[in-house]
Amino acid sequence: MTINEQISKDFIQARKDRDTLKTNVLRIIKSHFDAFKIDEGREMTDTEQINYLLKEQKQTEEALTFAKDASRADLVEENEAKLAIISNYLPKMMTESEVREYLTEKGVVDMAMKDAMKLAMGDLDGKAEKKMVSQIVRELLAN
Repeated sequence: MTINEQISKDFIQARKDRDTLKTNVLRIIKSHFDAFKIDEGREMTDTEQINYLLKEQKQTEEALTFAKDASRADLVEENEAKLAIISNYLPKMMTESEVREYLTEKGVVDMAMKDAMKLAMGDLDGKAEKKMVSQIVRELLAN
C-alpha cells in the first residue's frame, strides 16, 4: 500500500472517529497530493511524497519550537500531536553510521565533490536527512 493510499484510508477512519486534528492534518496532506496530480498530470512518486512529509515535519518542528518559546502549552500539545501523525507515514531514516557505510561502499572517497553529491543525493533521497548526507560526503572527501 502506498503512502497516499494509507493516508486516504486513515483520513476516512479519522472522519468516522471524529478525530478533528488527525482529519485536518491528513486533509492538508491529501490536498497537496491531489493538487500535485492535477498540476503535473501524474501521481507523486514515493520519494516525492516522503520529501513533502519531511517538509511538513520540519515546519511543524519549527512551529513547536516557537510555541515552546512563547510558553503556549496548547500549541505545543497540538504540534506534538501533529508530529506524531506525520511520523506515522515516514519510513525509518538511515542513521549517520549507515549513511557513512553506504557512501564508503559506493566509493565516494575517490570521486569529485560534484559526482559524490549527485550519487549521494540520488541514492539516499527520502532515506536520510539531506543535511547529514551532505556533511558526511564533505567529511569523506576531506580525508
